[in-house]
This record gives sequence, structure tokens and C-alpha cells, in this order.
Amino acid sequence: MRLLDLHGDHLQMGFQHGQQLLDLRPLIVEAVDKRLSGLKAEPAAGLLREVERVWAAMVPSTLDMLAGMAQALDLDAGLLFRYAAASYLEDSLREGSGAEGCTVWAASGPATADRLPILTKNRDYSLSHLPLQALAQATPQRGYRYLYVTSAGSPGVFSSGMNEKGLAVADTHVPSSDVGPGVARYTLMMELLEQHSSVASALGYLEAMPRMGPGNLILIDAAGEMAVFEMGHRYWGIVSAANHVVAATNHFVIPPLRGHYVKREGGGTDDESETRYRSIHQRLSECWGSLSGDKARRIMGSHADGEAAICRHELSDAGGTISNVIFFPAERSLLFCNGRPCEGGYARYSL
Repeated sequence: MRLLDLHGDHLQMGFQHGQQLLDLRPLIVEAVDKRLSGLKAEPAAGLLREVERVWAAMVPSTLDMLAGMAQALDLDAGLLFRYAAASYLEDSLREGSGAEGCTVWAASGPATADRLPILTKNRDYSLSHLPLQALAQATPQRGYRYLYVTSAGSPGVFSSGMNEKGLAVADTHVPSSDVGPGVARYTLMMELLEQHSSVASALGYLEAMPRMGPGNLILIDAAGEMAVFEMGHRYWGIVSAANHVVAATNHFVIPPLRGHYVKREGGGTDDESETRYRSIHQRLSECWGSLSGDKARRIMGSHADGEAAICRHELSDAGGTISNVIFFPAERSLLFCNGRPCEGGYARYSL
């Protein structure tokens, strides 16, 4: 597992990211080419101009990171920008695949064995990202230190992370028609970890920002406050904890966000995410009061017939579960499994 040490401003952090993963450049180029090869060039160009305008005005940090990466990797910055915006382009053009899933849950208080907060995510993504996966420790020029899961060649917090104040966040993608030029989830998560220490503060920031959408952000802090922030470009909603747990898969539960769900043409079914959502809640209910790191490992490595599996081995577009991370916000530590949680070993990292 690659551990990155990033510090300074975002241009420097991007350069260090590329420099420390320079040996993976051929795999990065391969992943970029694969992701961009199917996008329609003409409509994508107009969408990209809108995105670049918003990022330059609202979050130049992401463009700075991409510029630093491009310099270190000797790649065109425009190419990496198109790659970073690919998920938005695919949603806008209805070209997304079923490989980007993910299952996330959080719990605290009487739901956990020690009453301390816990958040865990299974990252369901293209299997080509398994060798690109890395863990980064960031010390930004301004803001809190944080640990996060990412992919080589991708900016921001490209999956999940936790800062030195104990705020942890993870995302899931939702195929939706409510998309538009705004701030990407990985940038929102980076801004949250650098500038916010509580779920209440994070939610205020998310409500005010122009969001690219669509997806879910699952948040928990060291005090055990938690929520799911469901977001599109125009609409957003907050799912509060029920019985001291929250969970999210790859659909929305709040109207009118639910009305914008789009069936994934590249794979998956309309009800797969909801089946998995019910399955994870059933497992959490069965383990309520005793949830812990060990229980999280077993839950996230569990299988079932058909669509209820949490650890997913065979998805469309050569996708599947490529990692599991378990955050312990009160301890400022995490457990990380690089690979399928049903068969992989875990390593502990701390801030």
C-alpha cells in the first residue's frame, strides 16, 4: 500500500502526489485513456468550460492540484482536468457505468460496543484502480491535517478521509439527472477536512456551496454526530441518524432527489442499490449495541445471493470492491484493507 506525504499549498501537494507516484505513470495514462475514450468530444467540451469556470472562481485548489500533478507526471494539465471531470460528464451525457458503487455506514453511542463513533466504506470501483490506490497524509498550508484514501492521478479526497479534529467523510455516487456545473464531491470533501471540525459546520458549508452533484456524503465527527448529505446540482437533503446509525449506497431516499434517479445503462439495475441498502441496515440491526472494528470488517466482507452482497466481486465494466476503510474519529485512526475485505489484511494508520 502506497502512503503519500503531502504538505504545503495545493500546487505543491499535487506535485508531491505525482512525484511520489511517478512509477505508476503508465497505469495512470492507461486509466485516463480508458475513462475518456467513450466520451462524446463535442458536447463534453461545452460542459468542461462551465466546470472550469466554476472551479476557477470557487475552488481553485483543485485546478492547482491538477497543475502540480501534471507537472510532476509530465502530462497535459487539460487531459487530467477532463479525467477529473469525467464522472460529471458521464452523468450529464448519460454514459455512466455500474462499476462505481460503494456502501458506507456510520454509528455511535449505544449502537457501538464502546459508544465511540465509527465510519466505514467499501469502495466499489473499476478494478484497474486497485494498483492506483493510495493513502495520503496531508498537511495543508492552511487548515487541519488529514488522512485520506485516493487514486493516483486524481485530485482532492477521492474516496474518503478524516482530519485531526475527528471529522470523517466518505462518498457514494448516485446516477442522477440533477447535474450541473458546480464543485465535485472530492473537492467538497477536501474543503471539509481542511476547514471544518464538526458535522454541523460541514452541513452548513455543503448547503451553501454550488454542487456538481450527484451523490451522497456520509459524515461523522468525534462527538458522534452524524448525517448523510444527499445532493444533486439543484436539490439537496439531509438524512439524520435513526437509532444512532446512518447508511448510504447508490440511490437517494429524499424527494425530490429520488425523482432524478437514472438507470445505469452500463450495468446494474434500478433496485440493486435499494436491496443492498436494506441488507446493510439488516446487518447493522443484528449487530446493534456491539458494532466495532471487528464487526465492521465482517459486515463489509459479507456476501449474499444476488444483489444483497456488501463485498462485491463481479460488477459490470470490470468493477468490484477494491478496498475497505474503517475510521475511528475519537482515536484519529483508521484501518485500511487494500483489496476485498473478505480476504485482505488490514493495516492501522493514525494522525
